[in-house]
Amino acid sequence: MKLLLQPLPVPIFHWVMFVVLLLTGLYLDSPPLWLVLPLRHVRKLHGVFAALLMTNLAGQIYYYVYSRKFSEVLLLPRDFANFRSFMRYYLFITERHPNFGRYNPGQKLLLTVWGLAVLSASVTGLALFFPDDSLWLQKLLGGLGNIRILHYLVAIIFASSIPLHLYLVFTDYVQKGPLPPEQHKETHRDRRSP
Repeated sequence: MKLLLQPLPVPIFHWVMFVVLLLTGLYLDSPPLWLVLPLRHVRKLHGVFAALLMTNLAGQIYYYVYSRKFSEVLLLPRDFANFRSFMRYYLFITERHPNFGRYNPGQKLLLTVWGLAVLSASVTGLALFFPDDSLWLQKLLGGLGNIRILHYLVAIIFASSIPLHLYLVFTDYVQKGPLPPEQHKETHRDRRSP
């Protein structure tokens, strides 16, 4: 029996969200000459998926604050103590799999950066989507051009972090295969405990 941290629809949903937002965003930034799509439809699709992402983030923030389980996903100062054993395992220096709980320090770093990036992209995206209602932000950040650059940089941060995300997800299976039954039971029990 394979241990899944998320039910299958969750990774499918987040990959579809990422691909649609990235591709429509890049298309809106500079449409290729060989692909002609109505910009209003691309913009609407980008807006719908962005609204879903913002709603999802708001729900995640509410859940983790309300349940007081935010330490499961946020990189906190106490997680820095685990970075040495994390790096040793993920660089294949040691075979001992450290038990970090639900997410290891690398995954927590990515989740923290992504959370902040989604917040930034939400603010800049809303300013770009509703330019007449965001004059205060335009003045603060130096105009829509600067807001657009910040929004684009957030997309680049997301895209450039995907290889690290995939490496962290699949390293266990590449190096060692699925967990042995006794470690699987122990890990499964640890991850369910509050």
